[in-house]
Amino acid sequence: MSLCQMLVARGIPVNHTDEMNQTALFFAARQGHADTIRYLMSQGADPNVVDTNGETALFYAVRRLRTDAAKALLEGGANLEVVNKAGNTCMSVAPAPVFLALQEERKKRRLYDSDSGAGPKRQRTAMEALRAWASEWPAKEPNPRNKQVNYKQEDIINKTDSYAVLGKCPKECAAQLRISEKNFVADHARFFEKQPWFEDLSPEEWCQSVGVIADEEGVAVEAIKEVLAGNRPYHFTLPLLELKSMCVAGYIHAQWLPETNELYIAALKVNEEHTRQGLGKLLLAAAELHSRRIGWECTQTSLAVLKTNERALNCYAKARFCYESSGSAQWGKKMHVASDWQRWKKVHKHVYSKKAPAARACLRHDGLHQP
Repeated sequence: MSLCQMLVARGIPVNHTDEMNQTALFFAARQGHADTIRYLMSQGADPNVVDTNGETALFYAVRRLRTDAAKALLEGGANLEVVNKAGNTCMSVAPAPVFLALQEERKKRRLYDSDSGAGPKRQRTAMEALRAWASEWPAKEPNPRNKQVNYKQEDIINKTDSYAVLGKCPKECAAQLRISEKNFVADHARFFEKQPWFEDLSPEEWCQSVGVIADEEGVAVEAIKEVLAGNRPYHFTLPLLELKSMCVAGYIHAQWLPETNELYIAALKVNEEHTRQGLGKLLLAAAELHSRRIGWECTQTSLAVLKTNERALNCYAKARFCYESSGSAQWGKKMHVASDWQRWKKVHKHVYSKKAPAARACLRHDGLHQP
C-alpha cells in the first residue's frame, strides 16, 4: 500500500491505465490486497473500469480465490453483472469458495434500488425486491450479448406473424426460460402484496408454493436443459419466441399424467411486454398438438389457476376450458391461506364427440364457468 500512497502523493492519477486498460486496482485485486483496494477506492479508484477483455478488477479477484479482495471491491460498489467478451459474469466463472460471497452480496443488493441516485440507496418494497430477484440472470450461466435463439423451421409447432412456439430449442435458451419461470413465480406473489405476511416470504418459499425449483446454484437451469433435451419423458417445455428479436417471450411446461390420460399444464407464462396478444391461447394449442406428436394420447387437458387471477381465467375460458373444482391456496412455511386454486379442464376435440352432452357444452362454452 505504501507504494500506492507514494504514487498518489506525487500526483499519479488513481485511474491511470496500462496497455490492457487496467488500473492499479486490477493489480491489487490479483494479489488479494484488500487494504490496498480500500485505500485506492478512498482516493477515487473506479471498481468498474473494464479492461480489454471486458473484465473488471472483480473478475481477477474471483478467479484467484481472493475472497477478501472481492469483498472489498463489492463494498466499494463493484458491479456483479458485468459481462465480459466471452459472455461470462464474475459469478459464472467463480470457484465455489468465492461464489457464496458473491451470492450473499447479490441477495443484499436486490433489496435496494441501484438507480436511486447519489447518497443512500432507496430500499425496495418486498414486491420490488422479488421482481429484482426474478430478473437476475442465473448465476452459474454465461450471459451472451446476443441472446437470440437459433431454430429450424421444422421446430415450429404453432405460430402467428410475430411469434412462434418451438418444439425443439437449444439448451442455451435455458437461462432465458429460467428468468421467465422466476417471473411466473412473482406473478403469483403479486396477488398477495397487501397481505400482512407478504414480506415474510422468501423467493424460495414463493417458488415452493407454485411448484418451481427454488435453488440459485444451477440445479433449476440444469433441470430445464434436461427437459429441453427430451430427457424427462413425462415432461416437456415449449418456448415462445418473438420472431423480430429472436428472444424468448414466454413458455409453457406440461406433464403427462398416464393414470388419468391427462395433459397437465404445470406452468404458462407470457412475459409482460408480450401480453394481451392471445399468446396464452397459442401456447395451450401448441401444447396439445405437441403432446399428440410425441405419442401422448391424452383425452383432456387440465390446469390449476388462482381464483384471483382474472386475466388467466379469461384466457382459459376463451381457450374452451371449464371450471371443475376448488381448493384453498396456502403460502410459505407457515401455510398462510389466501385465495383458492381452481382446477379447470378441457376435453380434447378428437374425443369430445364420444362424450356426454355436458362435455360438448363445455367445449362450446365461451364465458367463465364458475360455481
